[in-house]
Amino acid sequence: MRAVEISRPGGPEVLKPAEFPKPAPKPNEILVKVAAAGVNRPDVLQRMGLYPVPPDASPLPGLEIAGEVVSAGKHFKVGDKVCALTNGGGYAEYCAVPETQALRVPKNLSMVEAASLPETCFTVWGNVYDRGKLVPGETLLVQGGSSGIGVTAIQMAAATGNRCSRPQAATKRSPPA
Repeated sequence: MRAVEISRPGGPEVLKPAEFPKPAPKPNEILVKVAAAGVNRPDVLQRMGLYPVPPDASPLPGLEIAGEVVSAGKHFKVGDKVCALTNGGGYAEYCAVPETQALRVPKNLSMVEAASLPETCFTVWGNVYDRGKLVPGETLLVQGGSSGIGVTAIQMAAATGNRCSRPQAATKRSPPA
């Protein structure tokens, strides 16, 4: 299988094509033929040598993908179009992904668009809605609203009936008399 590996820490020029064995999915994983992969901060940091790969993760970069299921699991069948948050290995022709980290690609999105969703959308949903239990009508404070996660949090909150707040800038005070 063709893949992109990091030949040494550095800039984009250290990404090199290489041949790797096709991954074999573990129990509770699906195998996806990758159509598109996202590029996010951990991928860049890994390429620069500043993000050590966890022991159980693929040494290949690529934490979010979109593609077609080629080895089915409990919840997906061969041919399903999915986007997924991976444990590395997305910069390759095939990627094994835990089923719980994959979602069907929305019908109105291309594979390239779908590959940009997992890192931000899964992070926001997991933290704001699953853990934080945000419900419609509540206000969500978003600090760093111009980051990928921040923009996604604002968009998701607006779409689910929430208000967003931002920290207030310091106000000018009159000098003491």
